[in-house]
Amino acid sequence: MRALCFWFGAASAMLAALVDPVRGYQIVFLVALSQVLLVAQSRGNIFLLIHYVAILIYFSLAPAAQIVTDTSFWNVGLLDIASHQQALTILLAYLVGVELAALLTLQPATQAPAPVRAQPLDNTAIALITLATLVAFGLLFVKPSLNFVARGVVGDEDSRPIELVFFSALPKTVVLVGFVALAINALHQRTWQAIGAALVLAAAAAAAGNPVNTARQIMLIGLLPLVIYLLGWRHQLLLAGLIFGAVAGIGPVLNFFSRDGLYGVDIAAFPTGPDFDAMFIVAGLLERAPDVDWGYGRYLLSALSFMLPRDLKLFPDFDPLLWSAVGANFSQSNVSLPPFVTAFLDFGLAGSLLLGLAIGKVFQRVERALYAGSPTPVVILGALVLCSAYIPFLRGPIMGWGPFATSGILAALLIGRLAMPAARPHVRNLT
Repeated sequence: MRALCFWFGAASAMLAALVDPVRGYQIVFLVALSQVLLVAQSRGNIFLLIHYVAILIYFSLAPAAQIVTDTSFWNVGLLDIASHQQALTILLAYLVGVELAALLTLQPATQAPAPVRAQPLDNTAIALITLATLVAFGLLFVKPSLNFVARGVVGDEDSRPIELVFFSALPKTVVLVGFVALAINALHQRTWQAIGAALVLAAAAAAAGNPVNTARQIMLIGLLPLVIYLLGWRHQLLLAGLIFGAVAGIGPVLNFFSRDGLYGVDIAAFPTGPDFDAMFIVAGLLERAPDVDWGYGRYLLSALSFMLPRDLKLFPDFDPLLWSAVGANFSQSNVSLPPFVTAFLDFGLAGSLLLGLAIGKVFQRVERALYAGSPTPVVILGALVLCSAYIPFLRGPIMGWGPFATSGILAALLIGRLAMPAARPHVRNLT
């Protein structure tokens, strides 16, 4: 039923886009909404639930409303219908790829999986996680300008990407993931040691993840895993609503207090605010630079080399944000380009489709590991972080998303490994 709804809706959106891209985006909205409801009803794939919530936020209602209201961003001006139609076609190719991954799965459908339950930790593991988290919190004071000053305040010194990762993004995600691990443990092991350690790390997480000076990607990757663990297997519709409300409703407010408000910029709400300009940027890039030769992988490699110094970056000429068309037509060059567009620049529509297929297969393996027997803390935290990181990944750009996602994965590996020696072994009930 769910697959049939998608394929019918995708075909309808493609046909409607040939006439009016607004109608096409409206159909994408209905498709995504129906997918969220159907996945939540069956208590099925958490990745698909988050995937379609992201589509609801950034790639359906927002571009439709922006086209209808003649909304323009970054002094680009109004765009022609053809560019919006091409942008929608690229989006549909990616969505088809994600669904193909589910369609090509050879395993037969089964009943909804049982909720994943983390094994309680002993006092040694609690102490190790607490110590590692507090050490990470202390690293934030090595570069206080990166961690305790509002993001809109320009500092006296420029920080290199490597410093942003090791003295800000990574320590903050370790603190947040450490708090998540001990909060989950305190839910199951209600001893004074477990609860006390969770409260200590809650205070550290509140200071490290202060929204005034913390990127929303870090907060999402670091804290959403706890919400997914609590609601992901029993209350998926509530989980979807909370994610939508947090990103579309609370996100612009946090951005206002941490950056925009310092420049006198009014708060811009969903769906016409600049936080939701992803498809406008795609259409604008396609219109301003229509004749682009395929990169055959060089655009993706350039985007993935975000942490290298500028003079060592792979294929610097294949960074769309450095195109003269962007500099000449966009008042801001640091715009967000979704990864399926980067794949399109490399291999056309086949690139967007294959990227969706690859992403779908990766998350199938993640969920398979999560439901295989008794998952280890590394598997649980890693899966939760990856699902949380998907929303900023799809929003783009890879260059901006990569350091946060990498930090989250490293934090999950560290905290999960500290918990593994003390996790109780799984005992099979043979009676």
